[in-house]
Amino acid sequence: MASDFIKNIYLFKEFNHDELKQIAHIVKSEVYNTGDEIFSQSDKANSLYVIKMGTIKLQQKGKGGENIYLTTLGSGSHFGEMSLLDNETRSTTASAVERTEILRIEYTQLKEILEGHPAISVKFYKALASFLCGRLRVTTLDLSFVREKNLKHF
Repeated sequence: MASDFIKNIYLFKEFNHDELKQIAHIVKSEVYNTGDEIFSQSDKANSLYVIKMGTIKLQQKGKGGENIYLTTLGSGSHFGEMSLLDNETRSTTASAVERTEILRIEYTQLKEILEGHPAISVKFYKALASFLCGRLRVTTLDLSFVREKNLKHF
């Protein structure tokens, strides 16, 4: 059952049983095989994803058209949440590294729940903000490290 799995996902960890059931009701399971693309950079975004089982990689196209590896995500990770907030297109391409089962949550259905249930909305957006802050801190450290290394070459 989806609610049993998503209760352990960071975004939903503060949800009670009834709140989890509402989210579980809109979750759709999808299976991707090795190399299958889940979405492409610049695609219109309409869902966020949770990896139930398997591994995906995120890449970006460089200015020269080359693929730039960003990260690999495994079971329990979520991705595709940024466009929920900013309505922008996908910033990366996501593809399966191995046979992968993903739980897809459509933005429109999620927004209906969030708009209709303020308590759920507060819990979800607080968890999302905290998660994105953590991601930004890691990015800032990475950029600082790269900048420091590059300045030493001048």
